[in-house]
Amino acid sequence: MTFGYFGLVLHGHIPWCKKSGTWPAGEEWLMEAMNETYIPFLNILRELKKNGVKTAITINITPILAEQLADEYMKQRFTDYMENLITRAKNDIQRFENHQERKTIAEYHLRNFEQVLDTFYHNYYRDLLGSFKWLQDEGMIELITCGATHGFLPLFESDSGVFSQIQLAVDTHKEHFQRDPKGIWLPECAYRPKEYKNGKIRESIDYWLNNSGINYFFVDSHGILTAEILEEKNEIGLSTNYGYNLETGVSVFGRNKKVSRQVWDAKIGYPGNEYYREFHRKDHESGLHYWRITSKELAKGEKELYNIEEAKVIAKSHADHFVSLVIEELKQFSEQFNTNGITISPYDFELYGHWWMEGIVWLKFVLELIHNHEDIDMITISDYASKNKDEFSIIRMRESSWGEGGHFQVWKNPDHGWIWPYINGSIKEFENVLEQNSNPNEWGKRILQQTARELLLMEGSDWPFLLYTKQAKEYANQRFHHHHQRFNKLIWATKDSDDINRISIRELEEIESIDSCFKVININHFRKIKG
Repeated sequence: MTFGYFGLVLHGHIPWCKKSGTWPAGEEWLMEAMNETYIPFLNILRELKKNGVKTAITINITPILAEQLADEYMKQRFTDYMENLITRAKNDIQRFENHQERKTIAEYHLRNFEQVLDTFYHNYYRDLLGSFKWLQDEGMIELITCGATHGFLPLFESDSGVFSQIQLAVDTHKEHFQRDPKGIWLPECAYRPKEYKNGKIRESIDYWLNNSGINYFFVDSHGILTAEILEEKNEIGLSTNYGYNLETGVSVFGRNKKVSRQVWDAKIGYPGNEYYREFHRKDHESGLHYWRITSKELAKGEKELYNIEEAKVIAKSHADHFVSLVIEELKQFSEQFNTNGITISPYDFELYGHWWMEGIVWLKFVLELIHNHEDIDMITISDYASKNKDEFSIIRMRESSWGEGGHFQVWKNPDHGWIWPYINGSIKEFENVLEQNSNPNEWGKRILQQTARELLLMEGSDWPFLLYTKQAKEYANQRFHHHHQRFNKLIWATKDSDDINRISIRELEEIESIDSCFKVININHFRKIKG
């Protein structure tokens, strides 16, 4: 008997970083994610498929991440990056010739690096997007989308800002995966309901999702648990083990906090186990990882060497524990309401493999355990919604996001609230320019398209997030201002595209070579929405 379903949702996102720095912030963000997360996970899925293990994972590849994975320059940069890692690992093997424990770890690194580069060329033919598409076509995963550049939608003051992020996301997803996306991961899971502002009605975020053909999305647990039920169609009430419909007809699912926190919670989460690899400490010469997190009982700063086999044993025990929790959660729900629920576990994709190195093998264990267990099954979110949508109660939600505080304070607070007048002022200025340029010539259209790219890149929620966490504060500050300065240069040129002194071909080509995302971009998406 199946008690219900496990809905694993992975959110893959890297902000645009082409030709915008390398280390510690910039292009290596993507290189690390490809090496430690995306390719190892593709390898796991291929192995599971070969062994007859059917998965049903919902994966979001943000449009701006997809654009980078498809970019030939970034593909070559990845090859260079991996060849450098291989050289470093080989040098470490020689350096640790008389230190067997470290040599064993260096050999482990070398095997991993060589396998990743080999599969990149010979299994995936340098086309990771095509490989994800193939797995979707084979029924192993469902791919969904996100805001085009991960813009924080509720804080956009103009509807064109919301619409352009969502509609361009749909356009880009269809271009790369040849399907319309059924679902979306709202950037930062940030939701805003319909509101009355300055004497006008502003439609809810889900209104724009429905407008672009999106069927479902996710919020953090409190987004569901603090909602108002408008039409009750079952006895469940408010629960993160079931789905709901909004007044627009779009479905929404909430993160199951009890289960998900086993991974992301800093105090009880699996990634903090003492036998797992220490992320922050690296070898002073090669930059490779050789240590495990280590018991807190040791003197501060001391770390024991990493043991691959011990870590794998711990990962298996954590997978057993996790699946048992999911089953218990679904069993209680099934017995109470006599229906099959779904436990939604959404995570940042890059947590697995990059931040938590053992996370990839942990996922493999989890997927195998669920496949072999009769009490639980996996299902994509769209399949679950299509089975049960008519039984979902209709609710009205308040504003919410994930992250600290559960609302918008991470992305808008006194320390970096200055960013939003720049963004919203630029959106309105672009609306005005487009209103005056109803039929631009080819040169004018080219400038307008690059202006749109700079606006989109300026809008990314990564910049206020990094300013808030101070992880890469100066880099985020510079990146935001670079896009804003390019936007201003271009917007000035659009106001008189016949004046060749406003921007030269050389200047435009230089900007286009750096911020080359969304080669097919419909500038009509950015026009002012009247109503």
